[in-house]
Amino acid sequence: MSADVASPIAGGRSPLDPVRALQHALYRAAKADPGRRFHALMDKVWRTDVLARAWVTVRQNEGAPGIDQVTLPDVEEYGVDRLLGELAMELREGRYRPLPARRVFIPKPGQPGESRPLSVPAVRDRIVQAALKIVLEPVFEADFLPCSFGFRPRRGAHDALQVLIDESWRGCGWLVETDIANCFEAIPHIELIKAVEKRVCDQSVLTLLRVILRAGVSENGVVRKADRGAAQGGVVSPLLCNVYLHRID
Repeated sequence: MSADVASPIAGGRSPLDPVRALQHALYRAAKADPGRRFHALMDKVWRTDVLARAWVTVRQNEGAPGIDQVTLPDVEEYGVDRLLGELAMELREGRYRPLPARRVFIPKPGQPGESRPLSVPAVRDRIVQAALKIVLEPVFEADFLPCSFGFRPRRGAHDALQVLIDESWRGCGWLVETDIANCFEAIPHIELIKAVEKRVCDQSVLTLLRVILRAGVSENGVVRKADRGAAQGGVVSPLLCNVYLHRID
């Protein structure tokens, strides 16, 4: 069985792509042993090719600057390789510290007058989170269930809708809709880390996660830090949310 078939992480890139090969290897290892806890992941987060892929992801998603007001063009002017080298060194030496995310409020679609908070990390912090996601996602994708569609690679709302259509043709006549209020903001850090620890025992990665979660948000010049919440707008937050909610599935 090819790696592209074996792993839902596959994205059609060349089989020689080293980052994709890394993800396939992590997925296969996790899938083969549901009880395995990974202890050597941090050295993959700071890999040059992983950070470069993380930058590509961040650049493609565009987005506004964080509280440091550094834009994507600013990074390109400064030198992408230069910045990635600095981040790799900080991560390797345990010196990396993220800035608080910039808190903004955006309108809720279809709900006039309602808004939801969005946290905008600095560009450099989005790169680190993207690199962390590249390494962690295949490990947890091996555990996630087919009934889960949100924030997963090659899955989305239309796939979930197709399941409802298929089930209706099979004779199902009802469904239950539920919602978790302020889901991203409500996740307790201690319980989230415990959920991650079921698959990850690399203390450097766990420390990095704690640092990211505790970075806090800046709103009107005031920095607030809490013991709960995976900031909505953070690159790695949707994955962490799925890791925490996996127990519900």
